[in-house]
Amino acid sequence: MIAMADKEKPRRYWLDRHRNPGEKQAAKRSYMDEMRLILTKEELGELSKGFDLLGNIAIIDFTDRLKKRSKEIAGVILKYNKNVDTVVAKAGPVEGVFRTRKYRYVAGKRSFIASYRENGCTFVFDIRKTYFSPRWSFERSRLMAMVRPKESVVVMFAGVGPFAIEIAKAHKDARVTGIELNEYACKAFADNIKLNKVPNVTCIHGDVSKASKNPALKNSADRIIMPLPMSSLQFLDDVLRIAKRKCTVHIYALGMIEHGGDSIWRAISAHAEKNGYRVKKIFSRVARPYSAREQEMVIDYSISK
Repeated sequence: MIAMADKEKPRRYWLDRHRNPGEKQAAKRSYMDEMRLILTKEELGELSKGFDLLGNIAIIDFTDRLKKRSKEIAGVILKYNKNVDTVVAKAGPVEGVFRTRKYRYVAGKRSFIASYRENGCTFVFDIRKTYFSPRWSFERSRLMAMVRPKESVVVMFAGVGPFAIEIAKAHKDARVTGIELNEYACKAFADNIKLNKVPNVTCIHGDVSKASKNPALKNSADRIIMPLPMSSLQFLDDVLRIAKRKCTVHIYALGMIEHGGDSIWRAISAHAEKNGYRVKKIFSRVARPYSAREQEMVIDYSISK
């Protein structure tokens, strides 16, 4: 075996010597290899969370240590992600009633317009003017699969339309209504309806509490989706107005980690008892971590009036 290995060495050396050096490096070098060339071990550790992809835009949360390397890091991301043409950095927290965030341009095409595809649908929007999270993709797929034929679905806090449009495209006979307060998001929602050719979706611009009093929405929904974890429990009166005599609700809310979803379910149950209707929990799970003490929970439950 040793003799065979010795005979192979000159051949390998010849291949290495006569191969194009750039071709050899490109074949062997990976995304992480490139990062190791420009970052220290400590810096790599701080980059471990990676980046969020919103279609053509990569979003990075740079630590103070990594800010001075942001151009180099962005260059590697652009090199190894051919669908990405822009890299931006988070420049502030999510804030305000519209949950928007400031971003800083880093590299690539100077644009903040994302074109994001999910479940066969395309969403185009300015990432600075509306909230959108690709981390909700599992939940959008899960709910899309649960919708039954000819359902009437209402999506509160609909944003640029991901829940509503994906459901409408998968269920041509469903009637889907999205309600959104952010004027820019509502306009982008309307544009995305045309882009995805889903005429069975309607976008209502306005506050959920006012929209729920619209006679056209009263007792109209077979299914209600509430993707606003920070304050969804404040809109249970509106759920009751919009829901049919029997309705399924998907509520996303914040709960203490040690309590699971108990406090959320207690609030829902208390509202039902006070207002004379029945609720039954169907399913619950942790949608994602939120902070050291809180987590985003989703609870599916049924209403019987």
